[in-house]
Amino acid sequence: MSAPDTPLGEWLSSDDIEPSKLRAKIEALNDEELCHYGLRSYRMNLMALMGDRWDRERIFRSARDAAISKLWLGWLYHQYDLPRLGTEAPPARVADFPMSTLVDIQAKGQGVVVVTFHLGHMRQLPSDIAHAGIDVMVPLAADAFGNYETARLSNPQAALWKHFRHLCVEAPGGSLALARGLARGGCVLSTIDGNTGMDGPRGDDRRSVVRMLDTQVRVKNGLIAMAARFGAAILPVVAVTIDGQPRCLSLPVIDPGAPLAGEAAAAFVDQAAAKVYAWFGDVLLEYAGEWCGGDLFHQWRLPRQQSERALVEVERELQGVLERGDALAIDASRMMELAGSDERVLVDVHTTRCYRFASSDHELVQRLSSRDGGIDKAWLDGRSGADREHAWRLLCALASRDVVVPSMH
Repeated sequence: MSAPDTPLGEWLSSDDIEPSKLRAKIEALNDEELCHYGLRSYRMNLMALMGDRWDRERIFRSARDAAISKLWLGWLYHQYDLPRLGTEAPPARVADFPMSTLVDIQAKGQGVVVVTFHLGHMRQLPSDIAHAGIDVMVPLAADAFGNYETARLSNPQAALWKHFRHLCVEAPGGSLALARGLARGGCVLSTIDGNTGMDGPRGDDRRSVVRMLDTQVRVKNGLIAMAARFGAAILPVVAVTIDGQPRCLSLPVIDPGAPLAGEAAAAFVDQAAAKVYAWFGDVLLEYAGEWCGGDLFHQWRLPRQQSERALVEVERELQGVLERGDALAIDASRMMELAGSDERVLVDVHTTRCYRFASSDHELVQRLSSRDGGIDKAWLDGRSGADREHAWRLLCALASRDVVVPSMH
């Protein structure tokens, strides 16, 4: 067993750790330590999605929970569960999965695409399907494929591999194997919110623009398009923690009714993508703390477009704010500080635009960012001529983009 002071990285790569000890070690990480595991990205992306709905404290708490969930549940599945699988299939780990629905679909000779997201216990879903005796194909990016292949080679006699087939969709032939499987009435399960595909996360092939809550996202739709082509039913599910246990939530089956082509296929794909991502957004209102894929949300959400207001108009507005005794402050629902060296860097999570401030602007940025401070007329009038002019121009430029707003003093 590892010593108490063993670095976390070594624990996360080990399968010889008591789970409760690892869980305690992960939960004991402070925020600075969790930043090495993507905490800033979780914060930024949850602010972009939830900033108009949640306060900053709830967003940061959910971001911390999500970063911890990724470490904990990833280790629990890959390093603890898979190596310990035996030749007999274990009971299902996720309650309430609609297995009978899946069986009924395939009994008609129809393929089925189980779509889920990088949320909670999603890794257990294909394992439960395979352990139920149903052949399931799981498309994966190269790194995730490697993790499963290592597990298979290390424990080849496990019952899982009788019905579990992992495919690398970044390799030649990966997508073709999926198509052949669906054409024969097979079952595919995929976490669709990572934009994995042969052209990678930033490619332009097969995309739909849909909404999650109040945010537009540009997402891969290749698997949904494949379902339309072969007339496969789509079963949307998530596996989240309810009352301390993994449980499944699902939508009704989305069925094309028959193989589709042309405009009918395109319409089905857009409608199905819109439906499942709208549902995913609603799910996140309750379970954002388990969104292990939230650190990569910026790769597929669309930045909000925002035009700059005329400086003359902004100056007049700011003068009125200061004259009535109010202050100016950073809009905390959309602005977040990033790690910097001598300069301070703030990012507008809505537009993804970064603002860099020199060390000479430290006091101004500090007051703008303070919850009980802000820039008021007295502070501004206390500056010397050149300093005041610089501060005023900076405030007007920021306010023209609505990242500095009036704040009750």
